[in-house]
Amino acid sequence: MAIKKAIIIGAGISGIAVALALHRLKIGVFICDIKKQPGTIGGAINLIPSALRYLDHLGVLSKLESKGCIVHSIEIFSVHTPYKIADVDFSNVDKYGYHAMRILRANLLQAMLETLNEAGEEVQYGKSMVEISESAQGVEVRFDDGEMVSADLLLGCDGIHSHTRTMFVDPDRVPVYTGIAVAYGLLKASSITEPIHFKDTAVNTSRRGSLLISYYQPSRESIYLGAVMEVEEQASRESWKIRGADQQKMKEEIAQRFHDAKIPCLGQMIREVGDLCLYPVHILGPGGKWSRGKVMLLGDAAHAMPPQGESTGIAIEDAVLLSHLLARNTVSDTFNKYESLRKPSIDAAYVEANRRWGVVKDMGWLQCKIREWITPWYLWWTQGKREKAFAEDIRRLE
Repeated sequence: MAIKKAIIIGAGISGIAVALALHRLKIGVFICDIKKQPGTIGGAINLIPSALRYLDHLGVLSKLESKGCIVHSIEIFSVHTPYKIADVDFSNVDKYGYHAMRILRANLLQAMLETLNEAGEEVQYGKSMVEISESAQGVEVRFDDGEMVSADLLLGCDGIHSHTRTMFVDPDRVPVYTGIAVAYGLLKASSITEPIHFKDTAVNTSRRGSLLISYYQPSRESIYLGAVMEVEEQASRESWKIRGADQQKMKEEIAQRFHDAKIPCLGQMIREVGDLCLYPVHILGPGGKWSRGKVMLLGDAAHAMPPQGESTGIAIEDAVLLSHLLARNTVSDTFNKYESLRKPSIDAAYVEANRRWGVVKDMGWLQCKIREWITPWYLWWTQGKREKAFAEDIRRLE
């Protein structure tokens, strides 16, 4: 039976990506979000070459060129020396087809929403799902305003705290705090008088966390700063808000963590950065159920892992792969093939993300020196795998 309509719960990057992908197949979508307006939370994210390939496929890339900064490489420094210790290179456009790009998450989402609106689809905001039921014909959702919506399948793209997962697919799978939080903000590049030590993006490692610093606009007028650091878990969401509201204390803590930096501009950037947003990083444990009946989880709702350079691209890739399979299969066969193709790569990404995340926790001097020595060798050893991932096109999978 031909698939005519899908319900999409969640209108973040994952949800909009799958809505655009399904629209290309002429599958109708009903997409909604519990929020009353598009989300604006999130810093400057890195889009690797494969992510730009899929955004081009979805018709979004042309809108990003005036919003994001091309990234030729991510340079890695130790704050204890003024020298670069390694880099992650994206410059082989002949092989990958695309560079990488750093862009504010809100700007990426805005461009995706504009593309969706141009396709004649609109997000229904302020809608809270209260019940999911299935029948032989498909799936039906009841919302808190009394509206009932039916479709051939439901896609839960509602993030790490997914109602789709907790209500229907895998209620026992709950987020876990990693012990790490990110405090991020923006600053004017013109406010920095010390020499800036990187070209596009830099990860500056230390014994007590790391500083991600990057341009994120074509004009390079502004800089994104994200301090990744070990932070004690707070008792509630409200407690996190209170901790994040003390701007002076957060800046002092970041400055103290990087006070011995041998790179002069880092201290100045910490002093000049504007209001900081504190984001505690939660994950879902590996494995778990991704689907039940005619309901499938995508993106962070299925496999939230520590943020890394590929995280946003993984969510977009989920959408493109699922739509690619739906064009050739029934809902049931699509879900089975999707999980068999996707889970091995997600498991591998999860292991890599946890490895990267573990080294930003507070550590001793010797452990830090060993990490600095190993990093260039590890990146050299894994370069071939990264290059393969950047060049791969999942639309060739069957």
